[in-house]
Amino acid sequence: MEDSWHQLKPRTGFLVRLADRLTDQSWQTLTQLYQPIIGPSAAGLYSALFWLPERATYKRHATLLGLLGMDLAHFYEARLRLEAAGLLTTKVKTTNELTSFVYELRAPLQPADFFRDDLLSVQLLGVVGEEVYRSLVTHNTPQTTDSADEVDITKNFLDVFHVDGQELKQLPAAITATRDELPVDAGAPALKSTGHDDFDFKLLGDILEHSFIDTRALRSQRQLLLTEHATYGLDEVTMARYVGEATDLATNQFDPEQFKRVIAQSFGQQHRAQPAASEQTPSAAELAQAPTDQHLSSAEQALIKVANTTVPAVFLQAIKQKRGGYITDGEQRIIRDQVSRQLFPQSVLNVLIYHMLVDSDKPTLSKALMDSIANDWSMKKIQTPQAAIKEIREHQQAASKPRRSRNRQPTVKETLPDWAKKPAEAQPQTTQAKLSPAQQQKLQERIARLQERTADGKED
Repeated sequence: MEDSWHQLKPRTGFLVRLADRLTDQSWQTLTQLYQPIIGPSAAGLYSALFWLPERATYKRHATLLGLLGMDLAHFYEARLRLEAAGLLTTKVKTTNELTSFVYELRAPLQPADFFRDDLLSVQLLGVVGEEVYRSLVTHNTPQTTDSADEVDITKNFLDVFHVDGQELKQLPAAITATRDELPVDAGAPALKSTGHDDFDFKLLGDILEHSFIDTRALRSQRQLLLTEHATYGLDEVTMARYVGEATDLATNQFDPEQFKRVIAQSFGQQHRAQPAASEQTPSAAELAQAPTDQHLSSAEQALIKVANTTVPAVFLQAIKQKRGGYITDGEQRIIRDQVSRQLFPQSVLNVLIYHMLVDSDKPTLSKALMDSIANDWSMKKIQTPQAAIKEIREHQQAASKPRRSRNRQPTVKETLPDWAKKPAEAQPQTTQAKLSPAQQQKLQERIARLQERTADGKED
C-alpha cells in the first residue's frame, strides 16, 4: 500500500467496515496473542473502530483521536501495526479532490492458526519468552481429554453421505454458474513480505476453486505458501497440487507440516538423479583473486547473475551436485527458516550459502554459523549481493592480517661505529705502525725485562 501519511489529517473522513464476524474467542485472541505484538495502542484502536457508534457513516479522524486520547502520529503508527498483523485493511479514496479512508476490520486468526503462522508465532515468542509462550499455547488450544477406555466413533461426511467422485473432479454447471455470482471473498490480507510479488494468489484460488479443497482454510497459511514459493520456486499449479496432497479428503483439513514434508521429499527426489546445474558458479580461488576495489571480477559477476535468478533451494542443490553431495533434510529446514525471516533478498541469501559451502569449504550448512552471519549482515543493512561480496572480502582481508601482541616489545637495532666493525688484530698493528724502529726496539727490551722480573718475583 502506498504511504498515506501525507493524506492523513484530523479533518479527513473515514468509515469502518467489518470484513469478518467477531466472536468472544476473537477478542480473547486479540488480547492474549496479538496485543503483546502490536501493543496496547493498536489494540485500543482496533476496539475503538469496532465499537464506534454508526461506524458505517463517514466521520472525521478528529473524533476518533479524541476518543483514543492520542495524536495523529501515534494513531498512524498504531494503524500500521494493525495492518502488518493482518487485522486491518486500509483503503483510500479521492473524489473531487476530497480524500477519505475506509478501514476494514479483520477477525483475528484462530489460536491454532496463529501458532502455525511463522511470523506471528516467532514475534510473540520473542516478546513474551518461552515459558509464557508455552502457557499461551496450552491455554488457547483445545486439549485432548479422552481417556484410555474411550473410542472415537464419530462418522465423517463421506461415511454418511454418498458423493460421486466424478462430480467432485468436474463440478456440475449449476454449482459453477451460481458461484460466479457470489461476492468475491478477498480473504485475510497477507502479512507484509518482500520479493514474492510474482506469486499470483488469485490464480492459485482459481485452480483450487475447482477442487474439493476449501480455499477459506488456506487464508491463515498465506505466509507459509509464500515461504515455500520463495524457497523452492514453486509456481501456482505445482503449489495447488501440493496443497491437495496435504489436505485430508475426508475431513477437508489442511496439514501445514505434511505440506512441508511433501514438498521437501518431492524436491529431493526430483534433484537426486539430475546432473549438476549448467550455470557456472565461480570457485573460491577465483574469488580470492578478485580485485579489492569497487569493481567486480568476472567470477563475482557470474555468481551474482546466478544468485539473482535462482531460488535458494535450487542454488544449494546446484552446489551440492557439483561437489558430489546432496541436500540434507536439516539444510532444507535451515533455508526455509532463513527465507521466512525475510532478512534479505534471495540473491543475498544465495551468496551467504555460497560463502558457507565454497569459500569455507564446508560439506553442509551449519544453522549456528548461518544465524551468526545472517545476524551480522542484517545489522549492517546488507541488502544486495554486491554488498555481501564486499563484506566477505573485508572479513577475509581482516582475518589474513597478522595480529600484534600487546606484550611484545619492538626490537631495537643498534648501529655500530666504524671503528668497532674493524678486526681486533688490526688495532695493535695500527699502533705499531706509528712507532719508529728505535722506539720499537726499546719497547721490546722493556717487555723482556718485565718478563724476567716477573719470573724472579721482583717488582719494578
